[in-house]
Amino acid sequence: MKKILFFTLLFAISTVFALEHTINLTIAYKTVYFAGKPRKAIAVNNQIPAPTLHFKKGDHVTLHVYNHLDQPTALHWHGMLVPWQMDGVEGVSQKGISPGGVFHYQFTLQQAGTYWYHAHAGLQEQQGLYGAFLIDPPKLPHYHYSKDYVIVLSDWSNTDPNQILANLKKEGDYYSPRFPLQPSLTKFIHDYQTASAEERKNIIADYKMMQQMRMSIYDISDVAYDAFLLNGQPNSHPWTAPVKIGDVVRLRFIGAGGDTIFNVKIPGTSMRMVHVQGNDVTPYEIKYFTLAPGETYDVLVKIQKNDPYIIYAESIDTVGAAYGALVTTPNQLVNYRQITPFPEPKPVMRNMMTLVMSNEHHHASSMNMDMPTETTINGDTISPPSSYQKTIGTKYQNLVAAVKTNDPNKSVDGVIKMELLGYMDRFIWFINGIPEYKARPIILEPKKRYRFIFTNTSMMHHPMHIHGHWFILRNGHGSYDPLLHTLDIAPGATVTADVDTDASGQWFFHCHLLYHMMTGMSRTFQYSTLIDITQDKANPQDIVKQTAYDNRPIVRVDEVRPIDMALVHHPMAHPPGLWLASFFDVGIDPFQHVQQITYKGLYGPDYNKLELFTNDAEIKKGTVENADIDIFYWHLISQFWAMKGGVNYFYRPANAPYWQPGIGIEGLMPYFIDTDIRGYFYSGSAKLDAELSRDTQITNNCFIGAGIRSILASKTVTPAAIGSGLNQMRYIIKPYYRLMPGINIYTEFEHTQDYGAFKRLQRLTGESVSENILTFGLAILI
Repeated sequence: MKKILFFTLLFAISTVFALEHTINLTIAYKTVYFAGKPRKAIAVNNQIPAPTLHFKKGDHVTLHVYNHLDQPTALHWHGMLVPWQMDGVEGVSQKGISPGGVFHYQFTLQQAGTYWYHAHAGLQEQQGLYGAFLIDPPKLPHYHYSKDYVIVLSDWSNTDPNQILANLKKEGDYYSPRFPLQPSLTKFIHDYQTASAEERKNIIADYKMMQQMRMSIYDISDVAYDAFLLNGQPNSHPWTAPVKIGDVVRLRFIGAGGDTIFNVKIPGTSMRMVHVQGNDVTPYEIKYFTLAPGETYDVLVKIQKNDPYIIYAESIDTVGAAYGALVTTPNQLVNYRQITPFPEPKPVMRNMMTLVMSNEHHHASSMNMDMPTETTINGDTISPPSSYQKTIGTKYQNLVAAVKTNDPNKSVDGVIKMELLGYMDRFIWFINGIPEYKARPIILEPKKRYRFIFTNTSMMHHPMHIHGHWFILRNGHGSYDPLLHTLDIAPGATVTADVDTDASGQWFFHCHLLYHMMTGMSRTFQYSTLIDITQDKANPQDIVKQTAYDNRPIVRVDEVRPIDMALVHHPMAHPPGLWLASFFDVGIDPFQHVQQITYKGLYGPDYNKLELFTNDAEIKKGTVENADIDIFYWHLISQFWAMKGGVNYFYRPANAPYWQPGIGIEGLMPYFIDTDIRGYFYSGSAKLDAELSRDTQITNNCFIGAGIRSILASKTVTPAAIGSGLNQMRYIIKPYYRLMPGINIYTEFEHTQDYGAFKRLQRLTGESVSENILTFGLAILI
């Protein structure tokens, strides 16, 4: 009792006086062996995770950040309410810290709780640039604990993150061969055979929805990682920490994964959730929880036995896990192999339905879970207040703040709808149908309340993080609705949250799945007062004050340092990139000594590319039999479709080669039917070349492709070997196997049949009018 009284008194005395802190943080490269091979990571003061920064509410901190990299950097203070110029987002709140340079972050801590900091420049966060930021409250919390540990969960790939992004831009499912869970025909049959009658209906509904939406029901993650880390430790050297029987341990979990959502449990015991994203909540018992990138959860664990308490965090895509342990004796043996993995996740939409049913107490059959397959909102707008839209389908439904967080009766001044979706083929992620670099800043007025309504029409989770503000999640608890800085929005979910504009300047908002943020799922919010200041219509404000609600200070500080006009006029964290994708398909028919080559290259930014395309060019006994190449301008027009046009060079050895103009459309129809329709015009004849194909997944990496191609023309042009009407039909069967990301082996059988006027022309030149070709080949994506 005396010991508890002593620590309580010590804590009270230490919080009376705010302190000044000056800390040096040096960002530099470091060689690591997280996944067995030496790789270049990014460390702070030679540490991964970065040093834990621990202060008290009211302290003033100066953080001198030195950049020893060969690229610009910036540090963001995640979840913290600081002056906008100190927020640390390259291209929005500051220019990047140049190589060899230094930036002085200075702010007073106006809140308390568990937070973290990380790079907000390029993909540096993925390389290890993240750490914990803890702020003690002025009073002891309502819960008690005797030990306090930070648990930072992250992911690691031996592939450079910039190359990962380049691979995803070539093909959105580039890493699919490495994912254990895939919607194959074999899995469908297995699940169907072992399911109950009611469950079979759900399985059929899952696969039907997948075909209609053109998105995999196991589209859980984008990247298959080589290692998962707990406090920077791989599973070959697990992290441990000492505890003793009777301890109540506070574990502060931080989701620092670049693209990984973790399921977390401590087998053999329950956890008591007490603190979520920097704010105390009404405590509740849990067996496990889900941690998305950007989130923090604080739990209490009571040590009741003289055994290790294993912390087990499994990626929801089941690729792997990170683990460590609380040990009750030095050198205690920990048997990590005894851990039972989490149950196999249900298909994405079924998970969402389960959340809805548990929240709404409805029977599944009564719910209409249809989702749009194309964007229904085009562009960002602020609409007048409308009828309240309830939050459904989130893991936060029963989350209740420990203290009052807001006035629920405050009027809403505007509604901002945000529809989240993606184009997986070219890996572009949208808000309201457009990526960040095509959107203008969303203008906010100070002292207002805006209602955000999120709908997720993709098959992936999107943890949406707002900088410099709180989301007041409208989950039905009124004054006790929780404050969150990151909303994990599940597939099919609708989330309503209010934001009170208690800040100034301009702020970033984005999906915290790193590669989604980099490819478009983000926005900048800009205060109207900042525009007025830059136009000399208003003076800068310098207002910092507490409000009636914990952790909700007003921070309107317009000019800590001279305002960079370029950032205000053109804020952009991630400008569009130039992307290269080349598909090579080389096959050999050993029976007829024929080689077939198909090549497709797409070069340029997301919406406008140069397309080079040749389809089934034939080389027979060393002689080119036929070859033509499209040189087209390619333009993305919607989530699944692109228009293209340009010229085609057509070559046959029996005819003079010629150029012809062409135009086309390509895309993906429901049921994953690839469509490529091209039209050409030569010497008064219009020619149509249409191809439909579909790949059916048999096992995780074995597919059977089937296609049909039809060539028609409006007029016979004898010198060019063009016949009027139907010229040719081709029927293709192509089994293939994915050896690894970007490399397939295949066997292809193609039957070609000529018709009509073209058939007569072929006979006149002695050419075959029907042909069967069996090829064995290799397909490479580079």
